[in-house]
Amino acid sequence: MLQIRTVGIVGVGLIGASLGMALRERRLAERVIGIDVDPQALEIARQRGAIDGTGNIEQSDEIDLMVIAVPPGAVVETAVRAAAGMRAGSLLTDVASTKAAIVHELDERLPPAVRYVGGHPMAGSAGRGAAAADAGLLTGHPFLLTPTDQTDPTALQGMRELAERLGMHPVLLTPEDHDELVAQVSHVPYLVAVAAVNAAAADALPLHGPAFADVARVAGSPAELWVEICRGNRAAITRALAGFRRELDRLEHALTDETSLRAALESSGRRARALYPNEESGTGQGMN
Repeated sequence: MLQIRTVGIVGVGLIGASLGMALRERRLAERVIGIDVDPQALEIARQRGAIDGTGNIEQSDEIDLMVIAVPPGAVVETAVRAAAGMRAGSLLTDVASTKAAIVHELDERLPPAVRYVGGHPMAGSAGRGAAAADAGLLTGHPFLLTPTDQTDPTALQGMRELAERLGMHPVLLTPEDHDELVAQVSHVPYLVAVAAVNAAAADALPLHGPAFADVARVAGSPAELWVEICRGNRAAITRALAGFRRELDRLEHALTDETSLRAALESSGRRARALYPNEESGTGQGMN
């Protein structure tokens, strides 16, 4: 059983603060320490109940588990700085949505006494920062873990236990498989939403219904973050976009063949309903 007294969270944005709230609400740690370059973000996190106090990344010898929750481009250097002050046997993870480059570089650069497991909680919302954090944001979602041959088995098991105790579903993937699969179910859907919003005529936008509103919320995610994600997973995203483009071509062709169109729509419907088996299927009248 993973024993955690003190958790440090570097970056108290939406995911970092939500994780802190969940840890405290479920009493999975005695103390949660927030570390952030923005004092206002730390104060909001404290007011929201995400952290017990604040700390310094260079003074982390009291931390049992350090969570790096900064943008992907800053993960490696931040983790190296944090690990320099951590005691032997402590655990370090991150929550970045790209993994291969980050995990392999940290495997090379982190001191062997600090046990590292790459992580990625598959959760989020349209909100930003600690003000939008929610203790229930992570519940019921996958927590992707990306071990390598250098990963300490005990540390990996500890992270699996922590994910389960957070109400999440731990899933083990290689860093490379992670990037390929997440490109398909996260990165490309964001880019599709961007394309849909950019393609809509200006005079069509005021006529939107709930379906387009959902798309627009996805497209409204922070551009700076997504530039980093696309940079870090460019190859896998390119391959996933090629597959999506083929499917668009198939649908365009199916517009002239109702049998093919119906088959494509029914296939999509079955796969979509399988993701939400407890939700009632609608008639489509409310999807405009």
